[in-house]
Amino acid sequence: MFGQCKYFIFRPRYLIFAMLSPIEEKTISKNQYKMKKIAIIGAGNMGSAIAASLEGRGYRVVCTAATSATLEKLAESIPFASFSLSNAEAAEGADIVVLAVKPYIAPGVIEEIRGSLKDGAVIVSVIAALSIAELAESLSSPGKRVECFRVIPNTAIRYGKSVTFISHSPEADKGIVDEIESIFNLSGESFIIPEKDMGACTALASCGIAYFLRFIRAAAEGSVELGLRAGFATKIAVLTAEGAAALLKGGSHPEAEIDKVTTPGGITIRGLNALEDNGFTKAVIAALRASVK
Repeated sequence: MFGQCKYFIFRPRYLIFAMLSPIEEKTISKNQYKMKKIAIIGAGNMGSAIAASLEGRGYRVVCTAATSATLEKLAESIPFASFSLSNAEAAEGADIVVLAVKPYIAPGVIEEIRGSLKDGAVIVSVIAALSIAELAESLSSPGKRVECFRVIPNTAIRYGKSVTFISHSPEADKGIVDEIESIFNLSGESFIIPEKDMGACTALASCGIAYFLRFIRAAAEGSVELGLRAGFATKIAVLTAEGAAALLKGGSHPEAEIDKVTTPGGITIRGLNALEDNGFTKAVIAALRASVK
């Protein structure tokens, strides 16, 4: 039944299937569909967060997922969007297509949507292992030109705190580059970088989320050993991390701020030395290096 539907929109407790005749499609395209269409292919955690950031921004958003149950849940959190089980139908006529699927299914999804892409479509891939050249080659089709972007957000995107890196080909249109950057600035802060730096940046900000969280967990565990309750210790560790980040937002160097809290013969310097005796800096650098292998 789903295969006969152009789009369908979920609402709590019931489904509305929009069966569009050619006349109805034409009417909609002249009115409601004047705004740009963005197709989010694979509206999981990352894709749905991107979609949510677009509310009220002048885009017509269509999201896809593998099951109707998933789409029904998405409709509750992003009710302004439309939904489809068909990647090809969602991508049809889209100005911007965001590929947010798992790497192992990416080849099949790309093959599925390739024939539906319009000439001049902008393809934004958040598939970590896929280069711009590989994406462009896999989407190549006679008589069609597509503009490819490689984008890596991190999981804080669902709270509007993502650090997002964007790479594009040297031939990319500046207006399109600015638009993609502005889209991802809606859910955090984005940076245009050369693609050669994507591995290092991903290690620092995407993998780095886990590394910072591991430090917070370790700090909380150590505090429990010192007699604090686990929940309270975690809250204090989080607030302390936020405060440390705030100290650096004005451009101060980390060591300058460390010096302000480190007095000769004091407890902080003893703790810092204990971190280094146990290989703290070496372990962080090793983790970053391992993340780009």
